[in-house]
Amino acid sequence: MENINWKRKFILIYAGQFFSLLSSSAVQFSIIWWLTVTSGSPLVLALAGLAGFLPQAIIGPIAGTIVDRYSRKMFMIVSDMTVAIGSLLLFSTVYFGDPSISLVLFVLVIRSVATAFHMPAMQASVPLLAPEEHLTKVAGWGQMLSSLSNIAGPAIAMTLLAVSSFEWVLLLDFFGAVIASSMLLSVRIPRAPRTEEPTSSGFFVEMKEGYDALVKHPKLLKLTIIMTFVALLYIPLGTYFPLMTRNHFEKGVLEAGIVEIVFAIGLILGGLIVSLLGDRFNKIKTMVVGMLLMGFALFFSGWLSPSLYYAFVALSGLVGLSGPIFSAPFYAFIQTEIEPHLLGRVFSFVTSLSLLATPIGYGLAGVLIEATSVATLFSLIGILIILNAAIALKK
Repeated sequence: MENINWKRKFILIYAGQFFSLLSSSAVQFSIIWWLTVTSGSPLVLALAGLAGFLPQAIIGPIAGTIVDRYSRKMFMIVSDMTVAIGSLLLFSTVYFGDPSISLVLFVLVIRSVATAFHMPAMQASVPLLAPEEHLTKVAGWGQMLSSLSNIAGPAIAMTLLAVSSFEWVLLLDFFGAVIASSMLLSVRIPRAPRTEEPTSSGFFVEMKEGYDALVKHPKLLKLTIIMTFVALLYIPLGTYFPLMTRNHFEKGVLEAGIVEIVFAIGLILGGLIVSLLGDRFNKIKTMVVGMLLMGFALFFSGWLSPSLYYAFVALSGLVGLSGPIFSAPFYAFIQTEIEPHLLGRVFSFVTSLSLLATPIGYGLAGVLIEATSVATLFSLIGILIILNAAIALKK
């Protein structure tokens, strides 16, 4: 493994990826806003949500197997440029005519398919470039970039929509992908080493190798199940922060915005903490600390009286901060425990499990809110995440 000048390589890669993530976040926000204004239909917005994550969840294991077969750098570039071409197609349609909702949904599907290839290629490339003792630190850098782009992207989109129009935000995505691909071209990513001589095998045999690598690693399998359950609880929760602000604390849109901003700042600080601490502590114990912080913050949020809005703001920041503390070490643990030539497949299986669990989480959360209240949802999710942390520590 080539570890010489590894930090310089990551600066180049992550600088390019930041532009790509930033422009993609802006476009994603703009597309959802355009669909909201154009259709005003909850069904269309639900279809947009499905188009955004379901293709990635379904083809993830297939994509991971293909990524492990060929150049991971090539797949990152092809994925970025596929997203760019999709945005350019939509730009042309908007600029010269009136795009249909079906075309916009199709572009969202294309973006999701591209992500299915890009994510495992990126994650599987990390241990080929970074020393093993710095994998958690690198995961923290990735969390910071993702959080920053998720904050700045919608802000850039709103600014562009205010001073120009929808199509120019789409063009921004094209340039972001070109910058990311150009940066990647200047970095050499070595081929994944194998501990044994490769044998000729079929595609589905190779896919099964990735599945076996996950299920035959007892500790990793148990952690994956725990993290999937946490994703089922945690991911839908982001939708209900505004509802908590409005229904429980009886505040308006300004206060809901403050909660979102503080939560996002917490995400950035969490990524910064992980990037500074790196692998100084045991990965699983760090994950447990992150889950405990989140669990207790959510539990106490549900017990706050309606007059303690600012306490909820502080706890929201703690929820955001805890996210990278338990997710970054998990990614680093996979990179440490799984052989490099299998990483694309394993990451795809792990990601697909989390994505497929998401709609279940939304359904259960919606039923619970209807039966009780959004405050009860927060407390119950907090308790369940604390229990997951205890199970993770025991395992």
